[in-house]
Amino acid sequence: MKLRIALCAALGLALAQAASHAADPVVAAAGDIACEPSNPNFNGGNGTAFACRMKDTSDLLLGGGYDAVLLLGDNQYLDGSLANYRTVFAPTWGRLGPLLRPAPGNHEYVTPGATGYYDYFGAAAGDRTQGWYSYDLGTWHVIVLNSNCGDIGGCGPGSPQLRWLTDDLATHPRACTLAYWHHPRFSSGPHGDDGTYDAFWRTLYDAGADVVLAGHDHDYERFAPQTPSGAADPEHGIREFVVGTGGRETRPFVTVDLNSQVRNDIDLGVLKLRLRADGYDWQFLPVPGGSFTDAGSAGCHNPPDATSIPLDRGRFKAEVTWSSFDGTTGLGKAAGPAADGSGLFWFFASDNWELLVKVLDGCPLNNRYWVFSAATTNVGYTLTVTDTLTGKTARYENPLGRSSPAVTDVGALAVCP
Repeated sequence: MKLRIALCAALGLALAQAASHAADPVVAAAGDIACEPSNPNFNGGNGTAFACRMKDTSDLLLGGGYDAVLLLGDNQYLDGSLANYRTVFAPTWGRLGPLLRPAPGNHEYVTPGATGYYDYFGAAAGDRTQGWYSYDLGTWHVIVLNSNCGDIGGCGPGSPQLRWLTDDLATHPRACTLAYWHHPRFSSGPHGDDGTYDAFWRTLYDAGADVVLAGHDHDYERFAPQTPSGAADPEHGIREFVVGTGGRETRPFVTVDLNSQVRNDIDLGVLKLRLRADGYDWQFLPVPGGSFTDAGSAGCHNPPDATSIPLDRGRFKAEVTWSSFDGTTGLGKAAGPAADGSGLFWFFASDNWELLVKVLDGCPLNNRYWVFSAATTNVGYTLTVTDTLTGKTARYENPLGRSSPAVTDVGALAVCP
């Protein structure tokens, strides 16, 4: 009877969590946005058919129900002066107000110290001597980096920014992570690939990041997930979107990069992303008169060779040790797919998943976090779920030779707020 009650309650929680997917954060992103008033295509701020369409791109976002708008740099041409920000950006994209989460571009730094950018955005742009910061959206961790390396002490190993990035990733383990900055690591556009940002990519890749957004090249390009060296990696690679279509103008591609999947150098527009607890959906929205579209979905992933799985926005972590009949022992490895509420482990081969674990918030029902797990194995193992805030643990052991039973522990962790 107790098990039946627990399962019914768990079903209720699962249905409630499924219903919450409708509230997954939705964001928009673009860079290379607002023309300067002296631009011949400015046309009183209304632009022309193919240039200076910052009003049209911002119109796509007004009333769209977005949770954040990610600015990918070169937000205001040509020099990012405060006067131009107030004259052009403010009455167009500036209408989105507190939704704006900016990153600086090289044109912002045409004004020494990017003072116009930092004066306009204030605290929303982070420390004005750095320009990097992070925040959470739903179950996702979002990282903003400053790719103007010469202006902020570098971007490579040993630099203050890379040390901060490494620490930020370590202190914010998540199933899903997104990062953005201005200059793309990979691009088929005129600026091409840029190894300056190799350390960014390697650090994010090692931490299991899922998506990188950039601008700089005035086009839209979607890449397949890839390694820091640019090799295809569907299981652990990072997918990059270049979205330099925010308003100024588009420019033609000069090559086709390895792993480039979709390209657009005609239509201006914005990228829309829905950030699910286990992945993301994307859609390119063109300005009126445009016809290009791109849409799809993908899942999040765990870091390569990870032996710990973060759950519930990193509040909990799950780990497994195992022992087999021949006396060998080891650490369970996180399977590729990642989700905020549950995780999968493998012991012997990455395509042979052994154990599923999830943590449910039962606090409204019995003032406990619950641990459920199921395994398709008869090897010995110990599953440990740790509350990272308090250090309290819940531990479950399966002796060698027993076909593992399901665990439905509705009293696992008395760590509710």
